[in-house]
Amino acid sequence: METEIERTTKTFIAPQTTEQKERSPLNHYINFRKSKHPVMVSKHLSKTQIRGMLNAGDVIINGDNANFPKFSETTFINQIDRMLDYMNEDDRAGLLALFTIFAFSPDFLIKFIMYLSKINNKFPDFIGAPLRMIDIGVRGVFFTMYYSKMDDPKQSSKKIFAELEYESKVVTNFKLQNNNTDHVQEVNSTHDVSKIYDQASTEQTRLKKLTVTQRLRYISALKDLILKKKEYIIDRIVEDTMKSRSDALFSEIFPVLDHLDFLEKNAKKLLKKQKIKTPIALLGKKSQVHYSPLGTILIISPWNYPFYQAIAPITTAFITGNTSIYKPSEYTPLYGLVEELLSDIGMEKFWVQVIYGDSSTGKLLVEGNPDKIFFTGSLSTGKKIMAEAAKTVTPVELELGGKDPMIVFETANLTRSVAGATWGAFTNSGQSCTSVERLLIHESIYDQFKNQLVKATKKIKLSNENSKDSDIGAVYIDAQKQIIIRHLEDAIEKGATVLTGNSWDRKSNLIPPIILEDVTEDMMVYKDETFGPILPIFKFYDETHAIKIANDSIYGLSASIWGNNKEQLERVTSALETGNISVNNVMLSEGNHYLPFGGAKHSGFGRFKGTFGLQSFSNIKSVLYDGNSNKIEANWYPYTEKKYHLFSQVTEGLFGRGIKNFFKFLISGLKLEMYSDKVGKKGR
Repeated sequence: METEIERTTKTFIAPQTTEQKERSPLNHYINFRKSKHPVMVSKHLSKTQIRGMLNAGDVIINGDNANFPKFSETTFINQIDRMLDYMNEDDRAGLLALFTIFAFSPDFLIKFIMYLSKINNKFPDFIGAPLRMIDIGVRGVFFTMYYSKMDDPKQSSKKIFAELEYESKVVTNFKLQNNNTDHVQEVNSTHDVSKIYDQASTEQTRLKKLTVTQRLRYISALKDLILKKKEYIIDRIVEDTMKSRSDALFSEIFPVLDHLDFLEKNAKKLLKKQKIKTPIALLGKKSQVHYSPLGTILIISPWNYPFYQAIAPITTAFITGNTSIYKPSEYTPLYGLVEELLSDIGMEKFWVQVIYGDSSTGKLLVEGNPDKIFFTGSLSTGKKIMAEAAKTVTPVELELGGKDPMIVFETANLTRSVAGATWGAFTNSGQSCTSVERLLIHESIYDQFKNQLVKATKKIKLSNENSKDSDIGAVYIDAQKQIIIRHLEDAIEKGATVLTGNSWDRKSNLIPPIILEDVTEDMMVYKDETFGPILPIFKFYDETHAIKIANDSIYGLSASIWGNNKEQLERVTSALETGNISVNNVMLSEGNHYLPFGGAKHSGFGRFKGTFGLQSFSNIKSVLYDGNSNKIEANWYPYTEKKYHLFSQVTEGLFGRGIKNFFKFLISGLKLEMYSDKVGKKGR
C-alpha cells in the first residue's frame, strides 16, 4: 500500500514533462537555452538573485561526471520556490541577500566565502555565527535541491551529508518541505549544546510574556491540525514503528488529541493565581500560589510511542511558558514531523527545538544544564541521568517502565477480564510501560480463564502491512527482539510451558503473542521488564497471596484489579505498591488526562498529566501579601521577657482546645500586637 509519504516523495522528485511545466502555477521555467545557465522564473527571486543562486550552486556543486552534473545542469532547481515558501521570513530575506551578492561575485570569491563558512568555529562568535548560518543554510539549500532528484531520497540524503562533512551529532530544527521527511533525517548542525540552550533561553523570555490564553491559541490550532492530518501522521508512525494502524490511532492520535483537549479546557483555570486560606494567626494578610515557567525543559522520549511522547510533554512545557528541547529516540524519530506540525501552526522556531541523535547526544543535552529533565525510558538510563543531574541540582522527572500485574479474582466477569488481559498484554506488541507483564488468576477460575485466554490470543491478527484490520504489528527494534528471545529461551530452559506462539522462528520481527505457564522466580521473565508480547500467567490462592506476588517487583508503575467485591477491591488497591491502578479495566488510569501519571519504586518519580502534571512543569510560588503599614510584627526584634510571656499565652490559646482558650488567644494576641508595635518602634 502506497503511503502518503511515498506519494509525496514521488511528486517531489519526479521529472516534469514540458506540458506539466507549462501547467505549473508557478511557471518556473520559460525555456532552456544553450548558455551558462537555464532561464527560469521565480515568485521569490529576481533575475539577479537567480543568477547569484546558480553561480554559487556551480561553485559548491561543480559536478564530475554524467551521474553528478553541476548544479545548473539539473532540472530541479525550480524547487527553490517550494523551499522559500516554508522558510521563516527573516531567513528567506537573508538567503536572497546572499544570492544578490553571489550574482556579482567571481567564482574565487564565492569559493573563499564558502571556505570561511566551513571553518566558522575558528572565528569569534560575532563573525563565526553568520558564517555558520551560511554554512548551514546555503549548503543545505543547494544540496537538498541537487540530490532530491535521486530515485532513493534516503540514499541521496546520505550523499548530501557525507559531502557536507558535518561533525556534530546534534541536529537542530529543520523546517519540513512538502512533507518530504526523507530529506530531514541527517541534516546535522555545527551548533553545540550551549548554543541550543542559549537560543532556548532567549526565546523563553519572549514566550513567558504570552498569557495562557495566547498560548492556548497554538494548542487549539495544533489540535485541529492533527485531526485534519491524522491519516498522514498515522502513515508516519506506522512507517517508523511497524505497529498496526489501529494501534497508532488508538494509542497515539487519540491520546494526543485528548491531552490537547484537556489543556484547552483546563490550563487557564489550573495555571491562574490561586487564593489560599490564611490562618487566623496571620489575620489581615492574604495568601496566593502563583505558577510561573521553569525555563527550558529537556524532554527525552522512548521509541514505543514516538508521537504521543513528543506532543504531550512538548505542549505541557509550552502551555506552562517553557521552551523545550526535545530528543526523540534514534530508532523512531519521526524525522521532521514535529517540526512540520509546529511550524504549520506558527510556533516560533526556538520555542521547541528537536534534536536528533543517539545516547551520546542525549548525554550532551543532559550535561547542558536544562531547568528540568523529563525522561521516559529504561531504568539504567534513568539512573545515569539522575547522577548527571545531581551535579547541577537539576530537577528530574523519570518514568522508567514496569512489570505490571493484573489480578483476576473469582468474582470477575470472565469474558471481559479475558478480553482485557489479551489486549492489555499484547497491545502495541507488548511494547508499553504499562502493558500487563504478569497475569495473576485465582485458582478457582484458573483453568477456565487460561483456556479462554489461549483461545482469544490465537485469534490475534499480526501484520506489518499498513492495514486497518490487523491487531498488532512488529517489534521494530532488533535489540528489543533479542531481549524477548533471551527471556523466552531462559524461561523454556528453566521449565516454563509455552501455551501460544510456538511457531515463532526467533528471526521474524512479527512476534506472535506468547503465553507462558509454570513461570518461577528464577526466570528473567518473572522479574525483568520484557517489553514484548510475552505474558506469564500465575495461580494465586487468596487475596494476601495475590498482593504478595504483585508487589514482588522492583517496579511499581501500574496494575489492574478485577472482581465484584468492592471491599476487597478497595483493600487491594490500598495494598499495591504502584503509581496507577485500573479497577475492572486495564491501562486506563493513564487514559484519563485529569489523573496524574507516574510510578513508584524503580518505576521512577514525579507525576505527569492532570493538575499535578501542569504544576510539575511550573515553578510554584507561594506569595503572602500584607499591607504597606507602619506596624511592627510581633515576631520581629527586639525580643523581651514580656514578649516571650505574651507569645507563650498566644500559643496556648491558639492551639489549646475549647472556647476558653479561644478567648485567651484573642486577648493575649491583642496585647502582644500592641506591645510589639510599641517596643519595636521605640527599641529596647
